[in-house]
Amino acid sequence: MINSVGVIGAGTMGHGIAEVCAISGLEVCLVDISDEFLMAARKKISWSLDSLARKKLISESAEKVASRIRTSIDLNDLSQVDCIIEAVKEDFTVKAGLLKDLSHILKPGCIISSNTSTIPISELASVSGRPESFIGLHFSNPPIIMPIVEIIMGNNTQESTLNEIKGLATRLKKDFVVVKKDVAGFLINRINDRIITEALAMHEEGSSIEDMDSMVRFRLNFPMGIFELLDFVGIDIVFNANRELRDRGFDTASSKILEGKVKSGKIGIKAGEGFYSYPAGGGYYRHMVIPTQEMYSVNPLRLLSTAINEAAWILKNEVATAEDIEKSMIKAMNWPEGPLAMADRFGINNVVDMLKHLHATTGLSRYEPNSLLLEMVEDGKLGMENGKGFRKWDAETTNFGSVIFRKQQNYAVITLNRPEKLNALNEDEWEGIRLALESAGEDDAIRSIIINAKGRAFCAGDDIEMMKGWKSKQDVDSWVRNYATPLMELLERYPKPIISAVNGFAFGGGCELNMMFDIVIAAEDAVFSLPEGLIGAIPPIGTTLGMALISRKLARYALTGEWIPAKDAMEIGIVDVAVPAEQLFIVAAEFAGKISKMSPLSIREIKAAMNSVRSVFSPNVSLGTDALARLSQTKDFAEGQDAFIHKRKPAWTGK
Repeated sequence: MINSVGVIGAGTMGHGIAEVCAISGLEVCLVDISDEFLMAARKKISWSLDSLARKKLISESAEKVASRIRTSIDLNDLSQVDCIIEAVKEDFTVKAGLLKDLSHILKPGCIISSNTSTIPISELASVSGRPESFIGLHFSNPPIIMPIVEIIMGNNTQESTLNEIKGLATRLKKDFVVVKKDVAGFLINRINDRIITEALAMHEEGSSIEDMDSMVRFRLNFPMGIFELLDFVGIDIVFNANRELRDRGFDTASSKILEGKVKSGKIGIKAGEGFYSYPAGGGYYRHMVIPTQEMYSVNPLRLLSTAINEAAWILKNEVATAEDIEKSMIKAMNWPEGPLAMADRFGINNVVDMLKHLHATTGLSRYEPNSLLLEMVEDGKLGMENGKGFRKWDAETTNFGSVIFRKQQNYAVITLNRPEKLNALNEDEWEGIRLALESAGEDDAIRSIIINAKGRAFCAGDDIEMMKGWKSKQDVDSWVRNYATPLMELLERYPKPIISAVNGFAFGGGCELNMMFDIVIAAEDAVFSLPEGLIGAIPPIGTTLGMALISRKLARYALTGEWIPAKDAMEIGIVDVAVPAEQLFIVAAEFAGKISKMSPLSIREIKAAMNSVRSVFSPNVSLGTDALARLSQTKDFAEGQDAFIHKRKPAWTGK
């Protein structure tokens, strides 16, 4: 059992590790090459312990904890400790020299661990004189706060050594992950390097650091943007770690941007400047990152795809378990979920497609999809979409006529599925949307609904073939009573948020339905229109509820039938966010995720309040449907339908 620990290196990591050990009741000997370094370390430890004691985060007094830490400049003072934690400079030559000196000092049975983040454990073990008792113990920074450590097995590490270090981690009240094979970068840094390298590549291609950090913070919900993180950790440290990985055969890329920052001394917060500028005087300062519309120009799937690919490689090669892969990034990096869960969320097929695209356009081998991902796609394991991925998800699919209803964990996806008719609204589709919404409304696990469409259009409006079948006013009244009104009334009182993901055309009824939804996401190349006047009809929702709740500007488009590009529709108020087409569903799912974090009771009351406003104006919609019924009996209406079908200009008579 480990009761005493020798920590070598009194820098940021070393004195933090010494403090953690002392808080846990261990006797600690902290060693460095100069009394000056040790004095500085003691000062920092004392300040930290005083702060923890004031906040009642430790059970003993700061003085009592500090009394368990002795300092020395003599390695011989480590002769009787049970375990060594080496935390000196990340340089193999320095570490190797130290380990050779220790081999003649340490007592038999003393375990040696290294806090290295990149140097292979087996290389260090080979010069230690006791490879069977050598192991990696990588703390995350700052050690006093971060709840997890990586335990890395060397080629010759004995199981008994692993068990002792697991016990030590538990005593330190740290969770741990086990890296079963000694690979470059171990677990956390391999995945981190992938995402950092991709962020730098995207920046080199023109994505701004502000837009990328906004995307990472407010769309992926990471605690820090990538460039914020680089400044916080130290650009020089990340640059050196990347070089160590490359020197040991890891297929990554060097960055001219990082190299330039290091050469100029602009290495982050500690230097007062990195990717961002910081106030003089040192100390931690967080740059203000705010959400922007431009953050939607940055594709999170591209940023994550190589990290997911690396996680798949780690799993495929049995370097770590799926559970430990997820745990490492959640607890060490504060990701909201692990890379394998992200793969399932984005769709494993979509991850593979992104990697194939990057490989085809760059020729770089690091983008080749791992065989595990390819096998999963071939086996139909796509992730949350069908409930089968790296884990099982709550998913089920039901068809309501031409409308597909899919439960996807805590939200539902309703898909219009008449692509050959541009998803034009016939009676079957009106009813299918209503039935799907009713099904989602009855499921307490579903927090929100996404409505999207297959093919090159969201919805081209009401089906002309259906409208041609209206021979009498009674036919229109029957359609209003049996199909339009039930859906409209359901939307007016619907208790759950509805998000639409609009691709291609959203014309007529397809445009008007979006005026009834809560959040409208549109592809940048989507087009909206109220063209009913061009076929002798009227947009009943657009001219009533739309005018009241969205914008007077709708009058222009109802009166002219002009097309409304997505960005103009956003200015008018039809659209909330316009995004690149390839991100349409990604962003819609992000909004569903944000809603799921809100209080269900708050959401219910917010929707009730919103619905009460809609209900004030909803009686006016009947004025529009009554007008549509009257128009359906005119010669101009018949002329408009015929002209549309035969692709000719209508000859209006005003009758």
